[in-house]
Amino acid sequence: MALWANIQQTITLLIILSILVVAHEWGHFIVARLCGIRVDDFSIGFGKRLFRIGKRGDTEYNVRMLPLGGFVKIAGMEPDEAPLTHAKDKVLGQSAGSDPDAAEIPLLAENLGEHTPYTGPDGFYSKPLWQRSLVIFAGPLMSFVLGYAVLCLMGVTTGIPTGKTLSKVAMTAPGGEGQRIGLRIGDVITTINGQPVTSGEQMVDIIHGSANKPITLTVRRGGETFTKTAIPKPALNDKNQPVIAVNTVTPGVLAALGLQTGDKIAAVNGTDAVSAVQAETLLRQSVGKPTDITVERHLDEKHLKGTVPALGQNAPSFQEQQIGLLNILPAKEIKRVGLTESFAYGSQTLVDTFAGLVYLIHHREVQKAAGGIIFMYQATGLAVKSGPPDVVQMLGSLSISLAIFNLLPIPVLDGGHLLTFFIEWVRRGKRLTDQQQQAFLMTGLAIIGVLFVLIMSNDILRTVHHQLPQ
Repeated sequence: MALWANIQQTITLLIILSILVVAHEWGHFIVARLCGIRVDDFSIGFGKRLFRIGKRGDTEYNVRMLPLGGFVKIAGMEPDEAPLTHAKDKVLGQSAGSDPDAAEIPLLAENLGEHTPYTGPDGFYSKPLWQRSLVIFAGPLMSFVLGYAVLCLMGVTTGIPTGKTLSKVAMTAPGGEGQRIGLRIGDVITTINGQPVTSGEQMVDIIHGSANKPITLTVRRGGETFTKTAIPKPALNDKNQPVIAVNTVTPGVLAALGLQTGDKIAAVNGTDAVSAVQAETLLRQSVGKPTDITVERHLDEKHLKGTVPALGQNAPSFQEQQIGLLNILPAKEIKRVGLTESFAYGSQTLVDTFAGLVYLIHHREVQKAAGGIIFMYQATGLAVKSGPPDVVQMLGSLSISLAIFNLLPIPVLDGGHLLTFFIEWVRRGKRLTDQQQQAFLMTGLAIIGVLFVLIMSNDILRTVHHQLPQ
């Protein structure tokens, strides 16, 4: 069973990577062809060629040994990549070897001689700067387009999460009580303390109300049913203080603003409500004024806006409780929707992705969140367990991430090429010398090397310390 799961996980990851690479390289390829630039080789993977798919026009299509990437060989670029070859030799301490397939692909620019510039009209560097920039930019652009299209079409294909939550585990956070007792993605909690659980909201409410109290969970996993005993741990804020939930018992006159029984008052006009007394005080201070009341309803955040009426004897009543957590995330119901709603979901996911990136940069947590091939393999396993929607969403998110990463102004990445073109434009068409290119590319290789070490270290540490969701 475990062997089949690993095989399925590996195949899924290879398919995802292949789709990402083909889309990215196709962006370079199609724009190069539109600009009249010859493309000699379109390869999936690196290293020795396994087999040739075919040849159309001047372009050969190949599959190579290492399935973790791909490339296009654009006529006229190879001579200018000689500095990259020399830089790699210095970094790796190896002598450059020719492509083992070079004799079989006589049209490849590299076979014209490493230092022989290709000056044909269909060569990359025979084209104006704006066309060369478009060719390079087209790769990240196509990655972005693919990612956005995938996210926007999820609603009409695999389905998207709705507002309804299920008593099914979508994730267990590292180090949480749920992970400690062995809960996994896909587990369905059928009863808590003998009480049948029919929704995610009910499950969460019971757990939240059981801080530091033992609870017994009946769990269904596949065809197996078993029990687990857990003690929800108190939720803590950034200051390591207990988080208090202010629950609405009766909405009173605030029912006119949309307040409902069971709503949790989170804030009033941006001020956090940390107790029932404070919530009532903040509301009384807002009487007769336009007010924004932030509430949590069925795990979603809502804003109730309007003028607070005089509370009087029909004031809302609240009770407070310390929140208990198993650090599990309930799954949401998946359903197919119309094209408009599907595109709205994809657009919102895109906005959330960029907002998350801004948050990581602002809080200097990019290094903690970064993941390499090990993390991607483990994340693929989680997505496969969760189902097709998670796999497709992972594909879309990774494609957008690839676009962003490739636009970083680091030599050897697409952003690095664009940076050299910008320098060329500033210098009014004067390109970098071979020595300058070599220094530039060695700097890029060094940066990529440091990033690789940091990311792999993150992956290994997370794996060793079991800091990955399950």
